Amino acid sequence: MKSGLLGVVGYPIGHSVSPVMMNAALNASGRENILYIAVEAKPRDLERFVSSARYMNFIGFNVTIPHKVSVIKFLDRLHREAKLVEAVNVVKFVGEKKVGYNTDVIGVEACLTEPVNGKAVVLGVGGGARAAAIALWRKGFDDLFFAGRRLSTMNEFRKFIMRRNISARIVKFGSAELAQAIKQAELLVNATPVGMYPNTDSSPIPSNLIHRKLTIFDMVYNPVETKLLKVGKARGAKTINGIKMLVAQGAEAFRIWLGEDPDEKVMAKAALTALRRRR
Repeated sequence: MKSGLLGVVGYPIGHSVSPVMMNAALNASGRENILYIAVEAKPRDLERFVSSARYMNFIGFNVTIPHKVSVIKFLDRLHREAKLVEAVNVVKFVGEKKVGYNTDVIGVEACLTEPVNGKAVVLGVGGGARAAAIALWRKGFDDLFFAGRRLSTMNEFRKFIMRRNISARIVKFGSAELAQAIKQAELLVNATPVGMYPNTDSSPIPSNLIHRKLTIFDMVYNPVETKLLKVGKARGAKTINGIKMLVAQGAEAFRIWLGEDPDEKVMAKAALTALRRRR
């Protein structure tokens, strides 16, 4: 039976409950000889970790903020979904090769099961936003807005959607265009880390932009109910937290690494229990 390490690499990484969730899944499937750990790596240290992970007996690892795009240049090959999204959140060692995958699209799709259409606004232009762009494009959204802060990342995202023939407008946080788009939107997706532990008093947008016809999906899962979701609920909007995405993308990563289905109920329970203990 396969043995070794799995893990998640990001910066910072202290907020992550992936080790608790994934180790629960490993134990439930009788994989006690595999351990899932968190690895904190600053951007300047990412290449060193990726190049040395196989020699530390890693089977593979997850990739989280802020490395989902930058990790690509250190890999040997991309799976078709990672090629499409141009972002990687799962790496698997296949022989001598480091292969990148993307399971975030599956995670987004798992959260948007009910029919929602019309105008959608995505906050962010990073790896999570790329996954959201592909998922929303597949679901038939044709009126998309994306919001960014830095012109450099906004321009990179603009090139990405052009390569994918996705029709969308890219606006700046704090702009009148973004405010107007949110007021007219039926779906709002937060693909930024704003509101994530420990900065739980932060919200990516002003409260007065939220309305009762809005469905708000926040990719942040720690805390389970972010300030954005709390305000949304108070103002009559429908809210979707990030736990379902966390579990869905993690379960797909498990299948990629080990070739079997994990117990997703065990994963969700472990993640929620860990988050409650951190309050």
